[in-house]
Amino acid sequence: MKKNYILSFILLILIHVGYSQDYKIEAETKQIIENRSIYLNGGLNATFGGKSRTYLKVDLPPHTVKWYYSFSTRKGKSGTQNLKLAIQLTGMMSDPSGLTSNTLSAIKVPDGVASADIYLLDRQNTDKFLAKEDIYGGSYSYNMEGSAESTKQAVVEIDDIKSGTVYLGLKNRSTNNGVNITIEVVAITETKIEIEKSENQQKAELYGGLGWAQFENGDYEKCIEYCNKANSEYELGWVLANKGLAQLMKDKESEAMETYITAITLIKKQSNPNYIFGEMIKDIENAKKIKPNLSGADEIKQIIEIQRR
Repeated sequence: MKKNYILSFILLILIHVGYSQDYKIEAETKQIIENRSIYLNGGLNATFGGKSRTYLKVDLPPHTVKWYYSFSTRKGKSGTQNLKLAIQLTGMMSDPSGLTSNTLSAIKVPDGVASADIYLLDRQNTDKFLAKEDIYGGSYSYNMEGSAESTKQAVVEIDDIKSGTVYLGLKNRSTNNGVNITIEVVAITETKIEIEKSENQQKAELYGGLGWAQFENGDYEKCIEYCNKANSEYELGWVLANKGLAQLMKDKESEAMETYITAITLIKKQSNPNYIFGEMIKDIENAKKIKPNLSGADEIKQIIEIQRR
């Protein structure tokens, strides 16, 4: 029984230390299709040679969070326009504000001169699109978010399809006139990279885990003691939050509020603050089950919830 208690004790420490995993998100632009020009005949002329429809295969790279394509049109077979989509997106990502809701409007695309349709399709509907089933009494389905109809130039963002292989169906809307479509496709990927921790930080996490184990045992004074030891090695937001909760349980509402404010300030600087805030709220709710009239708990919980919005 003693061995099982020790194992459970160690497991409890490791689980709570796991809340503090530090990592950074590395965002990159990955060019899927480089600047490419495609000539399409008019629908009537395609009957006698050439084609009025074609497709591009898009293999989305691992860890894609969103992807873009931009295109512009020219009349005739000659001429290539430089869209510079990858260059523009990379420049925006290097800016502190990063990619925002205004990203699309900030990307520059050369003015087009002829209308074209571009549809985001799966493999089955690509075949139907190329076979012109819509003309011969049939139909095909496409993703509306990732499609652009009757457009001379555009930038399109897709964030609901992030993996696998998809297809862009290109169509010349004109019956008689040919069109040259220049298109580029770029993905944004995000990779989680764990940050190497210093020896002091590792010691602080272990002390913090010991403190939480004491909290679970109901020894709130010992919890505070271990939390103080932890933060003398390296200041951690989640450890301060545990200390604040122990202070609440000892009816030190004013001290707890100050501790929580410092904890929240530190946690907001982390790369995964919402997860930590969620765990803090759960801990407060569990503490209220032990002590229903926990003074100051609701006010602190409300402050934490505001930070998650």
